[in-house]
Amino acid sequence: MNRKKGSNKFAMRSILISALVILFFVSIILAYYTMLYSEMRQKIIKSGELNSVSFSDKIDKYLSKGINTMTLACYTIDNMILSGKPQEDILEFLTTQSSAVVNTTSEKSTGMYGYINSEYLDGTGWAPDDDYVATNRPWYTIARANFGRVAITDPYIDVQTNKVMITFSKMLCDSESVAAMDFSVDPIQSIVDELSNDNNSDTEIVLDRKYNVIAHTKKTELGKSYISDLGTFGHALVSNIRNNGEGFFSMRYNGADYIVYTVTLSNDWICLSVSDATSVFVQLRFTVIFTIIALLLVVIVLLVIIIQSNKRRERFVNLSVHVVESLAAAIDAKDKYTRGHSRRVAEYAREIARRYGYNRKKQDEIYMMGLLHDVGKIGIPDAVINKPGRLTKEEYEIVKTHPAIGADILSKTSEMPRMAVGAHWHHERYDGNGYPDGLSGEQIQTEARIIAVADAYDTMTSRRSYRDVLPQDTVRAEIEKEKGKQFDPVFADIMLQMIDEDKDYKMSEH
Repeated sequence: MNRKKGSNKFAMRSILISALVILFFVSIILAYYTMLYSEMRQKIIKSGELNSVSFSDKIDKYLSKGINTMTLACYTIDNMILSGKPQEDILEFLTTQSSAVVNTTSEKSTGMYGYINSEYLDGTGWAPDDDYVATNRPWYTIARANFGRVAITDPYIDVQTNKVMITFSKMLCDSESVAAMDFSVDPIQSIVDELSNDNNSDTEIVLDRKYNVIAHTKKTELGKSYISDLGTFGHALVSNIRNNGEGFFSMRYNGADYIVYTVTLSNDWICLSVSDATSVFVQLRFTVIFTIIALLLVVIVLLVIIIQSNKRRERFVNLSVHVVESLAAAIDAKDKYTRGHSRRVAEYAREIARRYGYNRKKQDEIYMMGLLHDVGKIGIPDAVINKPGRLTKEEYEIVKTHPAIGADILSKTSEMPRMAVGAHWHHERYDGNGYPDGLSGEQIQTEARIIAVADAYDTMTSRRSYRDVLPQDTVRAEIEKEKGKQFDPVFADIMLQMIDEDKDYKMSEH
């Protein structure tokens, strides 16, 4: 009876300790994913900033053509006014300049005109109606309001071309006359189309001073007034712009999460880069939930193991092994092509350690390291891990972060302080060309050098999305070739010995 009470007391204490260990791991995972969420958000913000800056620079460059053309033309007209040139000469200059502007802008401009010396002059040859009053036109009034600099009107439909245009205008030296030139906004839409194809932003938008859509990734939005379209996504954007000003802001609309970066142009137009971050954040939340569920399953397994165990030493050993094996299985389950990979790597690593001469305790330690060598893949998005075919350079760089992530997770486990060794350095190479730290030779921990050989062997002898199991002689030749380069020669020789003894190729995945 006393023995039973003592056993129950120990079981309850073991259950409590196990629960605390699991809570510890859960807290680490949650803390890490909180950090990952923040870093992903900052990455999207930075991308939006770069897109917006590039976006606004290209538009400013296009608008600068009109500003520079107007500035030079007005300098000549000012001299003609000051020197008392007749209207015929000024009209001739406007006509000549109009032809030049049409040619140099690839017909993006219709030419130059103006209200000069109390008379409307048009270098394009257009004759206005009798009721046309130049001084009431927007190009005239905005130039008067922006004395000393070239002003730009809001977009309008040109009666001659039936195209959406803007007008550059500037007051002349007599403080009464104004010269003007029309420019098409079509190239601005072309800039939006180009940027939408080249970057990762979901939507690029240009709004004028009245929040009308000048250019948009979705051409169906062109011409809409976002300030008056109540209840729409565009109106929600404008409301946030007016509340937040220039820079970035987050907004939620119809259950989706968006991050928006804005830049104001010199003429007070607004460039926006809108990123739909919903899928990214949902993926992160899904990964957190998946990991926690996996850990809860581990808790259930551990409780069953503890209750059924009779010996204190066996109970502790089984607990540790099953915790790590279950966690390794949860990690491997993220990749549909590598299930069982961590267990097999651990078994090969333990056998290499045994043949090398390590004692049972050290063999078990290396086995545990092998089980956890890929724990960092918890932090790699499923879309990258399970991508069929080759990874892009950017995706490969994401995958290369898993050793550092794994080391960060395991280094916080004081009960098993050396567990981080295998996770951190199993992708280092003996010749120094590995990652993440570029260590070489004896600089690499012995356990990591053992796991590196075991990991490479299992990778070659397992199925992948793009190939089947490699032939045994191919695997052997590759390890022989990389001995002293990728692998420690001593452990490579042990692996070669194991291959030679495996006559029926039983170590491969079947």
